[in-house]
Amino acid sequence: MSGEYPSLLRKRALNALKWAERAFMEGDYDTAMREAEYAVQLYIKSLIYRVIGEEVRGHNIRELLGLLASALLEEGLEEYSKRITDYIRRHRRELAELADAHTKATYGLFEYGRKEAETLLRIAKNIVEELKRIEEEIF
Repeated sequence: MSGEYPSLLRKRALNALKWAERAFMEGDYDTAMREAEYAVQLYIKSLIYRVIGEEVRGHNIRELLGLLASALLEEGLEEYSKRITDYIRRHRRELAELADAHTKATYGLFEYGRKEAETLLRIAKNIVEELKRIEEEIF
């Protein structure tokens, strides 16, 4: 089960990212934002599970990235922990916007426009790609 669960989360994350891209191309920006946020959340959780072997509850992307950085540090992977914390520091505002995207796109009083959705989708893809690189280097 230990290898199956993170693989399943990773598969779901990458599928959510595909759906986000598809929704974006179809002009459904709110759905694109929900799926993009969900993709990042799932990918982080899959990597946390691979590092510490524990399922993590929670939804806030910045908090999940912080948990990942802490887990990496506890496992003696300081370089990777620092990469994550540096990423959080450099992209604090964008991460906050992406973390709020699911709630805003579902319950908010406005709809996302193309420009905002394009920016947040790019950020989501960037985070997933960075996490993939870290995962490949560690495992």
